[in-house]
Amino acid sequence: MKKKLTRWSLVLATILFVFASCSLLEDDYDEDMIVGSWTTSGWSYVFNEDHTGSRTQSGRTQNFTWSLDGDELELKIEGYEEGQTEIVTFIVYIIEELNETRMEVYDSADSKKEIIVFKKK
Repeated sequence: MKKKLTRWSLVLATILFVFASCSLLEDDYDEDMIVGSWTTSGWSYVFNEDHTGSRTQSGRTQNFTWSLDGDELELKIEGYEEGQTEIVTFIVYIIEELNETRMEVYDSADSKKEIIVFKKK
């Protein structure tokens, strides 16, 4: 009986270790580092502390709300097209690197995982 209990204890400890290790691998980034003005490939982004923001390209501005969960930066972009009702677009960026001046991400919908570089103004 003691051998069975010892074996089950070892199995349980191994399972707990594996799950704990997986959660340690997930990157958690500081939201305060995202707040501010950023530029990338023709777009200018502003991330506000209240989780709102905007992005501008060629004089067209779109407002969004944003959230950060681990390494996932989600933007809910609201916009209108002429003759249509409101259009809402979700973009989920996976953060590869984030520091005070640079953020490297890729679009979760991009199977090639091409890196997009944001530079803080």
